Amino acid sequence: MQQQPRSPFQPIRWLHQLAGLMAQVSQAERLKASDDSLRARRLRQRMALAQRVLDPLPQPLQSEAWAEQVVWTGLRWGGLGLLLAVWLKR
Repeated sequence: MQQQPRSPFQPIRWLHQLAGLMAQVSQAERLKASDDSLRARRLRQRMALAQRVLDPLPQPLQSEAWAEQVVWTGLRWGGLGLLLAVWLKR
């Protein structure tokens, strides 16, 4: 019996992504301030990047128009932004 070929597109598993992020957060909470290992530095860099993604945009990058704010917030959070982009493309 032949197997069906695997799709080149893997579905996005949001809960798995979130679980990985939460695991990194728990690792970062257990870091000592004096830990200067490569693993600790990389983990701190990942946490800083996640913080920048989740925080509001800096004032110079924020738009004044309500519609633009909605679009950029949607794009920033991913799923809703992707649906909006598909809808706008039609």
